[in-house]
Amino acid sequence: MAVAQDWELDGAFAVRALIVDDEPLARHGVVLRLRKFKDVEIVGECADGRSAVQRILERSPDVVFLDIQMPGMDGFEVLRALPAERLPAIIFLTAYQQHVLRAFDVHALHYLLKPVDDMRFAAAVCRARDLIHSALKADMAQRVIKMLDRTTDQFASRFTVQAGSRIQIVIVDEVDWIGAAGDYVELHSNGRSYLLRETMSGLEQRLDPAKFIRIHRSRIVRSKGILELQSIENREFTLRLSDGSEHRSSRTYADRLERWLSSEGI
Repeated sequence: MAVAQDWELDGAFAVRALIVDDEPLARHGVVLRLRKFKDVEIVGECADGRSAVQRILERSPDVVFLDIQMPGMDGFEVLRALPAERLPAIIFLTAYQQHVLRAFDVHALHYLLKPVDDMRFAAAVCRARDLIHSALKADMAQRVIKMLDRTTDQFASRFTVQAGSRIQIVIVDEVDWIGAAGDYVELHSNGRSYLLRETMSGLEQRLDPAKFIRIHRSRIVRSKGILELQSIENREFTLRLSDGSEHRSSRTYADRLERWLSSEGI
């Protein structure tokens, strides 16, 4: 369940901070430390990546204390979901392995190791304060983007879709099937549907072929969700998925479905 907490805003503060961590004690520790800085205002707390993206877009914080390891949507995915021009200053909170810390060092990004040391915390806040009030903020955003490019996966792990005035995050591994809808594709996940402005061919390139199969020019299905196949004729099938939906494959994409059947030992 998404957890987010808003704080009352006061225009007298110079630095607006958002805290993102799935551990309540970790968030509380950051809150207590930030209260020592009279020019820092806490504009919210988030316990997951999806609510963090929404809060950053809504509140435009100057600095975000961002945990890397979170279930569902990690800290890197939060940053990838944001437009480059909306990236705030970032102080990463991490207990990550050494090779990830080296990536931060290479790109001169601020991070705090858990458990957080008070002196390092104070130094990180001071650096962030200097950063947001200078021309270096855009340079920092570019360093974050370069670091994300180095750590990015080959295939998409989430989609960002616009739903009215809200931004929705759809986790790729939770998508049951995808259908063509004019100039859009329709993502079906956990009983809900989301419109994404993308072509089926373009979307297919972003999906891991080990997890998704295109069975028709207007259908892509998650392979783990296939429960039953019923042969029709001419190498065509009716597929029943775990969400209860049924889809017809076409001869054009028969080779892909047959390769999957073979890989499953069927």
